Amino acid sequence: MNSSKIHRKILSRIFFIDKQTLRTIFAFYMVYRFKVWFDDMDDIVRWIEIKPSHTFMDFNNIIQEAIGFDNKEAASFFVSDDRWRKISEIKKEKPARSEGDLTGNLDAPLMANIKIRTCVNDPHQHFIYIFDYNVQWTLTCELISIEASTDKQIYPWIYRTEGKPPRQYNDSKFKMLDNNEFDALAEKILAAKGIKSLLVEHEEELIAALDDEDLNDDLDDEEGDDVEGDDADHDEFGFNDLSNGIDADDLK
Repeated sequence: MNSSKIHRKILSRIFFIDKQTLRTIFAFYMVYRFKVWFDDMDDIVRWIEIKPSHTFMDFNNIIQEAIGFDNKEAASFFVSDDRWRKISEIKKEKPARSEGDLTGNLDAPLMANIKIRTCVNDPHQHFIYIFDYNVQWTLTCELISIEASTDKQIYPWIYRTEGKPPRQYNDSKFKMLDNNEFDALAEKILAAKGIKSLLVEHEEELIAALDDEDLNDDLDDEEGDDVEGDDADHDEFGFNDLSNGIDADDLK
């Protein structure tokens, strides 16, 4: 039996209040305090207070605000057991088709239609929140306490924060550029640094210098070939001189 049912049962026996009235009192005067953190970055934590009468869409929105994401991507909550095993799914919106969907469960209820209190079945209820099915940002949500609400506070709200959240989109991942895109990017960089005008101004000098350098390289190559040829013709042991001093008749 979950904690909210226990509280209602005790109050009903003491004050003889019917269950429906107790539900209303509980939903109005109590708040859930959840600890929310990234599955693979447990040093980034948010504590969120939200009323039992709020929907999972309210929960989704306050989580997005807490981590500074743009809230444009698809998302799902998964009601989980005490070992974080997924039991049932609650979607942000119904996908147009199952392709690209996280589970392909087109019949899952929508966040806007489900109140949080209907899925709290444990004093430390667990939810898994997954945002952006392509990247699969995963956050774990654990109910850590049930508190009395205050009139001065507007709920839901971010009760406490710890750690700086990651960037939603990684700008450091550059796509491959074709030649035209690369040239355009290079011109833009050069222009920004004031180098392009310098290159254009001295273009003829640069071309002449490159031509001279190529010519010198060619001459060096030819001289190297001549040296190798001279070495090949060189008679290290004097056999040519020896053969020049021998008559053909001496070899008979």
